Amino acid sequence: MLTLLGGLALLALLGGACAVLASACRLSAALWPLPLLAGGAVLLYGFGLAGALPVGAAVVWLALAAVCAAGAVRLRPAGFLRACRAALCTPGLALFLGGSAFFWLLFFVQQPMFTQWDEFTAWGLAPKMVVERGAFYVADPVNLKASFTYPATSLAAYLFLPFGRWAEWACLAALDTLALACVAAASALPRPRWAAAVAVFAGGVLLPYFFSDPAPGAYATQYVSAMAELPMALLFGGTLCLYFGTSPRRGLVWLTALPLALLTLTKDICFAYGLIAVFLIALDQLAAGPLRKQLAPAAVRGGVLAAVVLAAFLSWSRYTAAVTPTADTAASVGSEGLSYGAVLLGGVRQLLGIGREAKFAQIMAAMGDAFFTRRVCLLGSGVLAVAAITLVAAAAWLAAGKGAPRRRVLALHLGFALCFAALYAFHLILYHYNFSDEEGLALKDYARYLTPYYQAWMLTMLCLLGHGARARLSQAALGGAAAVLAAVFCWRGVPAAGFWTGADSLYTLRADVQRRAAAMNTALDWDDRVLVLSQGDDATRWYYYRYELTARVVNGFGGFYGRLGETEDRWDSDFMNLVESENWTLYDYKAVCVPETLVAYMAEKDCDYLLIDRADDYLEREFSPLFEGGLTNDMPATLYHFEGADAEVPFTVAVATESEVQ
Repeated sequence: MLTLLGGLALLALLGGACAVLASACRLSAALWPLPLLAGGAVLLYGFGLAGALPVGAAVVWLALAAVCAAGAVRLRPAGFLRACRAALCTPGLALFLGGSAFFWLLFFVQQPMFTQWDEFTAWGLAPKMVVERGAFYVADPVNLKASFTYPATSLAAYLFLPFGRWAEWACLAALDTLALACVAAASALPRPRWAAAVAVFAGGVLLPYFFSDPAPGAYATQYVSAMAELPMALLFGGTLCLYFGTSPRRGLVWLTALPLALLTLTKDICFAYGLIAVFLIALDQLAAGPLRKQLAPAAVRGGVLAAVVLAAFLSWSRYTAAVTPTADTAASVGSEGLSYGAVLLGGVRQLLGIGREAKFAQIMAAMGDAFFTRRVCLLGSGVLAVAAITLVAAAAWLAAGKGAPRRRVLALHLGFALCFAALYAFHLILYHYNFSDEEGLALKDYARYLTPYYQAWMLTMLCLLGHGARARLSQAALGGAAAVLAAVFCWRGVPAAGFWTGADSLYTLRADVQRRAAAMNTALDWDDRVLVLSQGDDATRWYYYRYELTARVVNGFGGFYGRLGETEDRWDSDFMNLVESENWTLYDYKAVCVPETLVAYMAEKDCDYLLIDRADDYLEREFSPLFEGGLTNDMPATLYHFEGADAEVPFTVAVATESEVQ
């Protein structure tokens, strides 16, 4: 309950601050949630670099409260209440606050949990560690690899959870609040027209479903995911929409820098997304009037915003390099360890046909075919997605006034198309250099990598359509675009289940590991090192334990370590299933290991504990003498303390637990 009250309290502070700032600056209240949330996260980021995240969270909360208090003093209570009522009558802000409160209340009741693989390897684990430890995970002894995760989503979660009380549902609600702030910026139209604003807001909320390829009957993870794709897409589009809303006010247009910095800190590819956003803003500036007059302002604005992007990118790179081993932070791509510069140069040469390799040519052909065949939206392939965006852009062009407004729409749409071509080529290069032959030729996660760009592109065009919708005909075009989007969604994309429904069936395995881990955590501390064995596991349970245990989960090995001193056929792995060489085909993921080498490996990795999640006949038959009380193939999950290689009984029972799920 305290977590829910904290989330709603921060929403209330945001609403009050938006009302005060809207009254003071004569700017739509719907534009303020995004820069306030982004600014809070960026301020928190600065404190995080200094190792003072809790102090930063307190400063952000106090700053929002101070804005509200200053407004109450300056406007007096009656004026402050009038400003709040006026702000709540602004469609975008009302929809943002109402939608965010809805997510917080719904998730509090339903208690959704993480379900996707990458949430347990990085995107869910990172904010959990930040909230529980009060520090960036890369600087923590129990850390992720720095190359895995950028901090934006962790910062957004910590902003709402600054007191160390971790809850997955609250993390999801925090990220959805940030997403709705981006959509609110898109719906902040020049005139507070409820119909038009609701149409843009609804269209923005539905975009993640529109740009998806749902399996019939599958659970839709949109808005119940800690992955970076949704924040990335909406921050990209929301930054541009914030720029459109603030561009008439020269002094306030620099608010764009705040979500731009947060966008850059969202994912490694977001350095490119940030530069694309800067390019599009500069292009819009050039389209505003005669080239000679607009060139200097465009260069200044673009240069300053590009510096913001570069500063955010370099600050995180330097920070991770300073607090983690060089081997973990080396800026390299692929198994050959090439630098980004070498990859880009080599990729451009091959694009031009200079020294083109057979693999590159095959991936190039596959990428060309994928644009017309791979599903990225409810309509189908990328070419259909671009066609749908172009129709919205055409409607926005017709709705806009003659002259500069129409040039803006045309310039931005063509700029988006040009940058998409460059981004498409960049992903082609990454598929060649950063993926295995099998994954590269299969275009692994093709839709996942490209749909954020489509979403941002469509959101931007919807925003421009809303800005131009003044006459009845243009308002009808906006309503028609939103209606078509909703119709297609209802026709092809209404999921059988999603954030509005429970997902208990998805949590069965998670809940089992959760119960076992909770028992183990009574004996574990963050400084402890534990090796996890779960016979027959495909890594799922291992990653669940890695997420749940309050200890450092040690990596296992693959290959052969069948005799002491024979390590040349052994390689580092995440997890392992212990097998004997005569039974090599027992499991898909295995490590040949005998009792002596298990003890040696525990000593080598400086392990304090061994967790046997699930045993089998091999462990019972060969390893029992090493363990207090012996082992059985149907034993409950048990945590053993490692007494050392020289102990008569190396493993003594620390915690044992029962579980119904095997």
